[in-house]
Amino acid sequence: MAEITRKELILALVGAGDQPRLAGLDLSEMDLSHLALAYANLSRSDLIKTDLAKANLTGADLSYARLTSALMQFAILTGANLTGADLRYANLDKSVLTWACLSKAIISNAILSETELSNAILIGADLKDVRLSKACLRGANLQDANLTRANLSEADLSNANLTRANLTGANLTGANLDKAILDDVILPTGQVMGIPIS
Repeated sequence: MAEITRKELILALVGAGDQPRLAGLDLSEMDLSHLALAYANLSRSDLIKTDLAKANLTGADLSYARLTSALMQFAILTGANLTGADLRYANLDKSVLTWACLSKAIISNAILSETELSNAILIGADLKDVRLSKACLRGANLQDANLTRANLSEADLSNANLTRANLTGANLTGANLDKAILDDVILPTGQVMGIPIS
């Protein structure tokens, strides 16, 4: 359960300046929707089942934060640091994670449909059973990522780096892999069929 109330947090944010420090706090199950948390330090915070829908987390430090089952639809996380974050079962539907760092993040079973992940860094991320249908991963770095059984239908993976990524059982129906780097990638069936690759 959260250590502070939404009202107490908002009052703390007012006096915190441009980079509020909330590292390590228990903010689980709180309603933080629509809040301006740009450049906030939330590293190692407990945000389990927290509502961050439509929150502005531009440039925020969420490294190693626990965001299991968090509601983050339409959130803005441009340039955010989510290195090693636990996002299992989180809902990031239609969120913006352009240039975000999600290296070594655990994102399994999360919903990221129609999410903007252009140029995001997902090196070594665990994306098992994740829903990325219609997501934009243009230029994203997915080296060594585990995309086992991921739904990538109609996703834009053009110019993405999928070196050594595991796509076993992934759904790539209608995905755009134009100019994607597929060195040593483990494909769903061992061959690529019906997917545009140049």
